Amino acid sequence: MALTPWLAAGGQLIASRFELVDVRSLLPVESETDDLHDHIIICGFGRVGQIIAQLLSERLIPFVALDVRSDRVAMGRALDLPVYFGDSGSPEVLHNVGAERACAAAITLDSPGGNYRTVWALSKHFPNVKTFVRAHDVDHGLNLEKAGATAVVPETVEPSLQLAAAVLSQAKIPSSEIAATINEFRSRHLRELTELYQDDGIPLNYGFGVMSKSKAQQSDSSDDNNVTLGNIKDSQE
Repeated sequence: MALTPWLAAGGQLIASRFELVDVRSLLPVESETDDLHDHIIICGFGRVGQIIAQLLSERLIPFVALDVRSDRVAMGRALDLPVYFGDSGSPEVLHNVGAERACAAAITLDSPGGNYRTVWALSKHFPNVKTFVRAHDVDHGLNLEKAGATAVVPETVEPSLQLAAAVLSQAKIPSSEIAATINEFRSRHLRELTELYQDDGIPLNYGFGVMSKSKAQQSDSSDDNNVTLGNIKDSQE
């Protein structure tokens, strides 16, 4: 994938001088982001966050990224990316990256607790931001939904589907048929999971993007009000 050389260059550039990085120079400053509007906040610049950053960069979609590991931040800066050192669960840090003007946040932190804190902070202080977050397991997904997440993405589902797609491609199945098969399985899996928990009286947005509450309350509860995981990206464009 093109991502590997894209990141390798930055990693090599900072490898010899990482010890000299001044964390203070990596902190977000409000004056550096006050011209951003309708941007995406990437919370966590690990493997998943880096992929999201590359995709947004290729589409010229404005974004900022946050991470508490200075090596990741320095690597992003070496590539001239808007990556800052900071706790994405801090309302002050979120304000400094223009959260009140952002349209969405992709939350991909390594720590389940960090993901929860970030969802809670955005939901409480910046309700304008739609939050898309990965869950480590179902219980974690439930907690994230209760914290106010717009959509909770199962961490283990997508890698499994990608592997299945690769295997199917070797069986000489047309790519359009593979895509249809994967999308149908994804939708069925997430629908069954949601119904399972709703039967127990637990509302769950696990794997689904949900429209704003005001709109949802005015409309019926048809499937049109939900966006499956496969279409989450489209809903943001």
